Amino acid sequence: MKPNPPYLATVVIAVLLMVIGLSLEGGLFSIAPLNQVLGDALSAVGIKVSQEFARILIIASPTLLIIGSLVRGI
Repeated sequence: MKPNPPYLATVVIAVLLMVIGLSLEGGLFSIAPLNQVLGDALSAVGIKVSQEFARILIIASPTLLIIGSLVRGI
């Protein structure tokens, strides 16, 4: 299996997931307005914003890049 470079949109989404996850987790940095907006938007949908949710986003970022390089069209 020959890996392909992921699409630019995949890379942008992965970077956004990483930044949002790191901000929500609060270990390296925290963007308070972003956290507030995301907390309000996700709670309206019924998703609880927590450390576990932030860690899921942090793990999803490199996973998306790996899948994007192995599967065509992502």
